[in-house]
Amino acid sequence: MGDAPDKPNPKGFINLSKKLLGDKLGSSNIPIAYVGDTIADINTVINAREEIPSQKFISIGISPPHLHSKSRLKERNSYEKNLKNAGADLILNCINDLENINLDLF
Repeated sequence: MGDAPDKPNPKGFINLSKKLLGDKLGSSNIPIAYVGDTIADINTVINAREEIPSQKFISIGISPPHLHSKSRLKERNSYEKNLKNAGADLILNCINDLENINLDLF
C-alpha cells in the first residue's frame, strides 16, 4: 500500500526496522516485534526472517477488535489458533499486554 509492497512481502517491515535501528540489522541488535491481526502479518515476519536470518524478528498475533466480545469467544479462539498455526510466536489477549512481554524469552 503506497510506499511498500503489499504483505506478506517483508520489504516495508524491513525498511521501517532499518530506519528505527540506524540501517543496521543483525544478531547484535535488539529483537524487532511485529503485531498483527492477519495471517499475512504473520507471514510478513516469517518472510523477513528468511531475508535477514541473523536478525531476531518476533511475530505477535492478536485477534481483530470485533472478536473481543464475550459473545464471539468461540470465533476468537479459532481465529487465534489460526494465527498460531500460521507461525505466530505469541498471541496477545489484548494490545495492552505488550507492556508485559519479556523479549528475552524469544
